[in-house]
Amino acid sequence: MVSKILDQLPLRTVLIVPFVLQIVGTVGLVGYLSFRNGQKAVNNLASQLMSEVSLRVEQNLQVYLTTPHQINQTKLDAVKLGLLKMDNLSAWEKYLWRQVQLYPYINFTSVGNNKGDYRAGQQLSNGSRMINVIETSTGLNFNSYNTNERGDRTTVTTIAKNYDNLQHPAYQKAVKIGKPTWSSVFVSLLEPTLLISAIQPVYSDENQLEGVLFTALRLDHLGRFLNSLKVGKSGQTFIIDRQGTLLATSTTEKPFRTKGNKRQLFKVEESSNPFTQATAKYLTANFKKLDQIKKSELLSFEIDDKRQFLKVLLFQDGKGLDWVIVVVVPEADFTKEIDANTRTAVLLCFAALGVAVVIGILTSQWVTNPILSLNTAAKNIAKGEWDKTVESERSDELGELAKSFNSMAQQLQQSFETLEQRVQERTGELAVAKDKAEVANQAKSTFLANMSHELRSPLNAILGFSQLMTRSQTLSPEHQENISIISSSGEHLLTLINNVLDLSKIESGRTTLNPQKFDLYRLLNDLEDMFQLKADDKHLQLVFDRSPDVPQYIETDDLKLRQILINLLNNSLKFTDEGGVAVRVGKQSFGKNQQTEGGNFEQSEVSKNTESSAINGVKISQVSPSNNQIIATPNDDAASTFSFFLHFEVEDTGPGIATNELDDLFEPFVQTKTGKDSQEGTGLGLPISRKFVELMGGEMSVCSAVGKGTNFKFDIQVIAVDAADIESQKSSRNVIALVPNQHTYRILIVDDKQLNRQLLIKILSPLGLELKEATNGQEAIEIWDSWGPNLIWMDMRMPVMDGYEATQYIKGTIKGQATAIIALTASVLEEERAVILSAGCDAFMRKPFREADIFDAMHKHIGVRYIYEEPEQTDLSAIKEGDRAMSVADFVKLPDSLVADLKLAILNADMDLIDTLIEQIRLKDAVTAGAIANCMENFEYDKVLKLISQAISHE
Repeated sequence: MVSKILDQLPLRTVLIVPFVLQIVGTVGLVGYLSFRNGQKAVNNLASQLMSEVSLRVEQNLQVYLTTPHQINQTKLDAVKLGLLKMDNLSAWEKYLWRQVQLYPYINFTSVGNNKGDYRAGQQLSNGSRMINVIETSTGLNFNSYNTNERGDRTTVTTIAKNYDNLQHPAYQKAVKIGKPTWSSVFVSLLEPTLLISAIQPVYSDENQLEGVLFTALRLDHLGRFLNSLKVGKSGQTFIIDRQGTLLATSTTEKPFRTKGNKRQLFKVEESSNPFTQATAKYLTANFKKLDQIKKSELLSFEIDDKRQFLKVLLFQDGKGLDWVIVVVVPEADFTKEIDANTRTAVLLCFAALGVAVVIGILTSQWVTNPILSLNTAAKNIAKGEWDKTVESERSDELGELAKSFNSMAQQLQQSFETLEQRVQERTGELAVAKDKAEVANQAKSTFLANMSHELRSPLNAILGFSQLMTRSQTLSPEHQENISIISSSGEHLLTLINNVLDLSKIESGRTTLNPQKFDLYRLLNDLEDMFQLKADDKHLQLVFDRSPDVPQYIETDDLKLRQILINLLNNSLKFTDEGGVAVRVGKQSFGKNQQTEGGNFEQSEVSKNTESSAINGVKISQVSPSNNQIIATPNDDAASTFSFFLHFEVEDTGPGIATNELDDLFEPFVQTKTGKDSQEGTGLGLPISRKFVELMGGEMSVCSAVGKGTNFKFDIQVIAVDAADIESQKSSRNVIALVPNQHTYRILIVDDKQLNRQLLIKILSPLGLELKEATNGQEAIEIWDSWGPNLIWMDMRMPVMDGYEATQYIKGTIKGQATAIIALTASVLEEERAVILSAGCDAFMRKPFREADIFDAMHKHIGVRYIYEEPEQTDLSAIKEGDRAMSVADFVKLPDSLVADLKLAILNADMDLIDTLIEQIRLKDAVTAGAIANCMENFEYDKVLKLISQAISHE
């Protein structure tokens, strides 16, 4: 397949395309590898950067969060050394005031005793320092005092009433935990910033609670530190607790919201920064709850189809803090240069492609131009322009080729001039031979027409009078048998004549296909009934096997299909002495003969023979496909949808056909050795059958092995149709009289043969019709003119004046338009029908005809109505049940379970069960049940078992 495609490509394409594909493939592969390596580098760089950033954040948090606890420890040491007393907090004021100056990120450091007193040194973000006081003596009011440079109180700035420090959540938590820990995050009362307090309870030597130490850490310093970290170009870092509350962020967003006079914390998912919000939503969706994060994670996700790198780090200090550090960086921060390199690689790829195409075109032109010149010169020589030569100054291989071509052209010119003279002489001889052939062909056609008329006319009388005599009630059985012999012999002679004429029409190309819609199942059943008696006479099995998918109603030439199957079945039954004949029908998609299952002998096969070869000692005739023609239908658009092939096989167990006879099997008038020995047949059945198969769009082949049997196979193209399209066949009934109260019909019979006229008179006279006869067209015109018949039966070939001329004369008058003329002809040529109808005839009927056709034509064209003989009723009970021989087909038709039970009952000699089963069979087939009962009475058990086994194997 590939070689055929390459052979059709121009040479320039073959030279350019591989070169271009190599360049594109190389550049593309390099670009792809560069892109993949860039992606890996981005992933590694992002991982390293986020790991470094998260590590720095963790290290700074460790230092930053350790300081408040160290300050508390310093204060506790002062208490333990007795330098400061928990019951005298006034001495703490300047100590706390100086201590808060040392740490810019500490908001306040304070102490509260178990009496409710409280002292704190606080440093605001503007640098001013305050002393905060709560005393029970003043009513637990919270007073915030400004201080001078020595730490002395000056003025009161803030007063909160009823501020009980003992009830503060931080104090309560320190008491509850009993060791250093952290308070919850809260908003400062004095300025807008988030705070978290390191808290530590103070116990006396007797382990009595004396108070709590506080050191508040400013979280806005954490935000400034995070903001100082550069995470790519647009990356972010933020810290949240396990509940998702935002504590610090590298953005300018404040981690609290103001509603009225209150400042409130908020969830990170409520962040006003879209990047922060999208990251938080991804974390929530991925982990459901933040407390499910058990370890550090390196993740990636997408925002607006853009990839983001995400680092999640857990921070725990052992004193109650459990925070989550989140670092997120867009992939675009790393891939900008990579994308630029990718674009550069693509541009370089296109540039290289353009250069490759230009170089390829120049190279191909350099190679192909001389070849194109040779091609042009060769075409000119083919046109007869011998003076056109190839001019080439090259000395390479193409130059040598041009010189050789010019030399060859000169030799061809000389040879052509000699050949042209010989052709003219031969043409003259062929013209003379053609004229002779046309004359011979015309003589052959004339001979066939005359022979058809001269043979079929007497046969018309023989078969017609035979039909009339069979209806006689006075003939003795002996005479009835003689009449039957005469009729069958006439039918046989008609078949021989039709075969000769069919072959002649095939050879002259006059055979046409006449598709009809019909019931295939009925055709097969008719053939089975037709040949069953012949098979029974020779004690052979006749099996018709039809696949379930074969449609019942099809459209094709049913007469030709019927003739093909009859020819093949006749041959099979004629030459088979034991075993049987099988007919198989299946549906397939292609019109190709296929080996059928069950053909278990080594076979030789032939279809259309072209040459032969010997393989393993068995001669195999090679098969060349036929030019199958497609069946055309009036509504081909719809019908073509249902067009398919039917596969037929006719297999026998006869003597087989020798390999050396297969090549001539389908030649006319050629018989095999078996056929010659039988001294039957003409050798025309198979040639005609194969020609019919080819006409129906298929092909025929044969497989045979001497001593084992023969299998003929063929395919035909058909069209599936609906049951509603099939014309129902009328039952054949004998006409016995005319329906009363009809006017008198006048019928004119025109034929030069007395027997033919007499036959029609014998058929029509019993009905009381007025009849007249004429021997030629001239007499017919005279009688018609004077008598005015309603219908004329007109023979077309007669002396004096033939039927064509007489019909044209009658139909050329106004009076003649009211007279129906039906042509009777012995011609079998299909084109004769068109000639006859164009002469003016209303209908066309071939000899020999059936009397039913005569009556139907008269009813159709002049409205004659008949009284028919009532059909005889077949009384199945009148058939003696034991008189008919059983066959495998009888058991195949019965239910499988019933047959199996009968077999088991016979093997067990269970007579009661056998009688019961026979009665069940009688309900379905009384004749078969009677035959089985007869065998049982005569102890023929083996015969019944054998038929049952064959029926089971057949299925």
